[in-house]
Formats: sequence, structure tokens, C-alpha cells
Amino acid sequence: MVVPSRVEWTPEAREQLQRIHQFVREQWSERIADRFLDLVMAFEDLILKYPQGFQASPMHPELRMGVIHRNVKAIYRVDKDRVLILTLVDTRADNRAWF
Repeated sequence: MVVPSRVEWTPEAREQLQRIHQFVREQWSERIADRFLDLVMAFEDLILKYPQGFQASPMHPELRMGVIHRNVKAIYRVDKDRVLILTLVDTRADNRAWF
């Protein structure tokens, strides 16, 4: 079984994270935006501990989709030594291209 040692983000996923964080900060508050980042860190810890813990895509079996927040999911891939977060998706959008 693959046991990755770190989580990495693609530039696209990192940019999406920054956009979401900025949006939450502007629409709600700094405290809630920081809480969102706490959820992201908890998600990273979870996928390192249980990298296969979220459902694999039937269309793309090498990809998994994990919940960060009820409105934000991460598409990620488990490699030999890392978990690579590829992109973030809004759960309210049509995500059939991924799953």
C-alpha cells in the first residue's frame, strides 16, 4: 500500500485556494476565512493518514475527490511519496467532467 509523506498542490489548486480564501474574507470575515484554512489543514492531515479514504472516480480511477467543506471538494491523486491536490471544485457546480 502507498504511504505518501507529504501533500503538494498544483499551481492551479493553490490559486483556487487563494481565491476562495480571499472571497470568504471579503464576504464574511477574517475569522471565518481562517477557519476555512483550518479545514484545509485538517483535510491535508486526513488524506495523509488515509490517502485512499475518499471515493475513486469511476471515470478516472487514479483520481479521488475529498470533502474540505460542504461547498468545496479537492480532486487529488495519490503518488508513491505524495498526495497531489490537482484542483478544487465547488460542490454546487456541475462536476460530471471529474466524476
